[in-house]
Amino acid sequence: MKAAVIVINLDRDTERLAFMREQFERLRVGYERFSALRGDDLPEAMHPYFPPGTPLTPGEIGCYASHLAIMQRVASGALPSPMLVLEDDVALPHDIARTVERLLETLPTAWDIVRLSYPSKRVMQNVAPLGVADLVRYTHVPVSTGGYLISRAGARKFLAPRPRDLPIDQDLRRVWAWRLSTYGVSPPPIRADAFGESSIDAIASRCADAKRKSDERRLRRARETLWRFAHGMREFGAARWLSAEAVNVAARLTPKHARGALLEWAKARLA
Repeated sequence: MKAAVIVINLDRDTERLAFMREQFERLRVGYERFSALRGDDLPEAMHPYFPPGTPLTPGEIGCYASHLAIMQRVASGALPSPMLVLEDDVALPHDIARTVERLLETLPTAWDIVRLSYPSKRVMQNVAPLGVADLVRYTHVPVSTGGYLISRAGARKFLAPRPRDLPIDQDLRRVWAWRLSTYGVSPPPIRADAFGESSIDAIASRCADAKRKSDERRLRRARETLWRFAHGMREFGAARWLSAEAVNVAARLTPKHARGALLEWAKARLA
């Protein structure tokens, strides 16, 4: 494989590690294991990102910090770039190595991150064919940190020294905040959550849910919507962005059995 591979795994989760090891051996893909961090026992280098009073739960902190720690090593050169980052509950396709090779041959020079593990439920823009899948850009970046490619430049951008108060799967969607040049593969080649809920996230307590329903959170979501809108206008152009947003609204009102066809039609029009 033309990218290095690293797997985030809690020390106690030997079953998940065995699951990943079996896949890598079958696919003849080398990998490195990263011992997942715990939110209640962070190394000092992570403290500025999660100051006292953070609304994140220990599970969310541990998950976020694990990804940040890997990005720190990629950014510094201690780990190679590009890096395929995987959580330990993903199912890999038989051709993952070839998919990554095609990606790296097709991506523009200035890319930061490629999302590989969750389908988008909104309009996408086709960039280039990848055999049975397509390289795409998102009008709404999907959730999931189950599998993604990160470049050294992308890692450095996401390591901006500011406190983190959203779970990483939400923060990585905020591409305008980090100026991340973000791409994806549709349909995504990696299936996340093969075991159900992530064991890193499972430590989280329910108290965070109440905090996220505060007036401050609602105000923030309103601001984020405006920033996302401005980002979309800049990235896609006013006409394309407004057309895509109109389809996104229509898709939310369309029955699920017909939604896919609508989004595929819009993806072709947005290309």
